[in-house]
Amino acid sequence: MKNLYTLLFVMTSFAAQAQVWGFEFGANYLYANPFGGMGKVIDRGHGVNLNIGTVTPSQRFAFGVDISYTQYDNEKSKQEYTMGDGLVAPMEISVVSYYTNITGYGRWYMTTHGVIRPYLVGKVGYAMYTTDLNVYDPDDADQCEPLDSDKLYSDGTFIGTIGAGAKFDLVSVFKKLTPGSFYFESSVNMTQGGHVRYMDADADHSQNSNPRAIDHATAQFINTQTQIVHEHHVGYLYSNPVQMMELRFGFSWNFAR
Repeated sequence: MKNLYTLLFVMTSFAAQAQVWGFEFGANYLYANPFGGMGKVIDRGHGVNLNIGTVTPSQRFAFGVDISYTQYDNEKSKQEYTMGDGLVAPMEISVVSYYTNITGYGRWYMTTHGVIRPYLVGKVGYAMYTTDLNVYDPDDADQCEPLDSDKLYSDGTFIGTIGAGAKFDLVSVFKKLTPGSFYFESSVNMTQGGHVRYMDADADHSQNSNPRAIDHATAQFINTQTQIVHEHHVGYLYSNPVQMMELRFGFSWNFAR
């Protein structure tokens, strides 16, 4: 009877261990290269990515949330503007364009253990393209301040992503690590989505250029002394389906393996 209890205890322990779900967390640098119509407007983007998910007891699948921020345009310039009241004021203009992706992901790990763990990934979620504007008077002489000092434009659409990558176990570099706990990770992802309106101030807008702007983007300014409101051109507005290739590399951690 004692041996039977011992056997049952061992079997129960193994069963409980097999049902342990783990967690994964990743932080990556992101290089974005658009293609299609969007690639004729946006040159490239740089950003960061975070993901957190749960890993099945078999270590074969993982499900979680992926959040990324990518900046694709950052224009700073100094220009003189002639106001509606006849005043001329030097302005420092900062126009920053970026997109944020929030997606749910599923990963299929081709191997459950080992130094190299290749995987396939699929994601579905939402992308938000935003442009922020800040205009400064370097001398503050004319007391001009922007009416549009936060979000100049914002639009979003649903997206889907497929990709492939691999994790490289760093236990071979850091001997004191627990195997399967700390990885260097790299992946390539292709994202496509619906039409989205977005701004860019860098694209070539000559008659012979490929990109075609659908509208001009302007910002309103007010002279705090005269209260005269005036508008100035700060960029161009485009509309394309989301088409983006992304290269990511960084580090990831696995818990409760």
